[in-house]
Amino acid sequence: MKRLLSILIIVTIFIVGCGSGKEVIKINEEGFELFSQGKYQEALEKYNQAIEEYPDFSTSYANRGMIYFELGSYDEALKDVDKAISLNSKDAVAYSNRGYMKLALGEVQKAIEDLDKAISLRNYFQEKESLGITYTTRGTAYGLLGEYEKGIESFDKALKINKNDKTIYNAKGILYKDWGKYEEALESYNKALTIDQSYAYAYANRAFVFFITKEYDKALADANTAIELNPIIPQVYNTKALIYSEKGETDKAIEIYDFIIDKWKNYADAYIGRGNEYFKKKDYGQALINYSMAADYGNNDALAQKGYLHEYLEQDEEAIAAFEKYLEAVPNNYDITIEIGDLYQKQEKYEKSIEYYDQAIKINPDIYNSYFKKGLSLEYQEKYEEALKMFNKVLEINENQVDAKNEIKFIEEKLKR
Repeated sequence: MKRLLSILIIVTIFIVGCGSGKEVIKINEEGFELFSQGKYQEALEKYNQAIEEYPDFSTSYANRGMIYFELGSYDEALKDVDKAISLNSKDAVAYSNRGYMKLALGEVQKAIEDLDKAISLRNYFQEKESLGITYTTRGTAYGLLGEYEKGIESFDKALKINKNDKTIYNAKGILYKDWGKYEEALESYNKALTIDQSYAYAYANRAFVFFITKEYDKALADANTAIELNPIIPQVYNTKALIYSEKGETDKAIEIYDFIIDKWKNYADAYIGRGNEYFKKKDYGQALINYSMAADYGNNDALAQKGYLHEYLEQDEEAIAAFEKYLEAVPNNYDITIEIGDLYQKQEKYEKSIEYYDQAIKINPDIYNSYFKKGLSLEYQEKYEEALKMFNKVLEINENQVDAKNEIKFIEEKLKR
């Protein structure tokens, strides 16, 4: 995402907005030069100067917004791109930049709306490359929504404009990977490397696909190449740790996770990975500490891991608390909802368990398991007629479900007595 952000700033520099003039363009170019040197505050001062001297020039706001975004001042960033659009309703790049910001902030559907608007204003892009970047951003957004075909279509449109852009092939590979189309993902990464043999991110991402397909030697070779080319990509170290974990080299995996955490303290995935390795070593205390750290750094999956660990240790109340906290962050997760129901059922809190099984049914009414479990909770309370309805519902979904047939037979015999 950082790479895409940089590209977007480059594009906005050359867009002409309302009240354009050579002097304001010059100030914007000076701002970008400072940005490219990593001098963000000085770049910000340049854009402030441009806005003070030429307050009706929309591009200055679009550029300053991207600087604010880079600095983590998201509210200020969005205010600036909104201002750019208010000054020039046909500023395609401002819409594109706002779409990027919303995507990075997790507002995927709103991002697509802005990106669609930018694309509808394609004739107002001063540079074709900026339109290509907009298609690329939209492709990424569709991928996050699981609309993979639309995502690939957007990437292909971007490639028609920027046919030798390695970053588009890399992004396309990531989407194919998420789609489970690993051969196509590898083909995309290979294409990126044909364009630039020193492109570390393509090696890093290809390594992960090789890891998924259990080609560990190839995965390790690509990971090492990526690190040689660019030693500051935490994900590739994480992939190396996963490889060693799968090869049964737990201590080596922990060593790599230690390195990641020492270098990138906030990298939550490393804490989860290290927690998993400590779990294998039956060091449950360290596993729990690591899951808690990952959760503190914003990784919601760590809350689920905490729940499973507490459940494994038969610490049911702690497990329920962790799972419920997960559902606060990620509502409507079927599996976690069922887990909570099962824990309450285990505690013989049957009405409470039924609440969660009912939630699971609402989330996905086509899975018979939640009806079956609800039926058991009703049966344990001797609410046989209601239980029979649940078990019969199971058979409506799967007529060959043996356990449901056995429970029906048991209840019918019970009712005959």
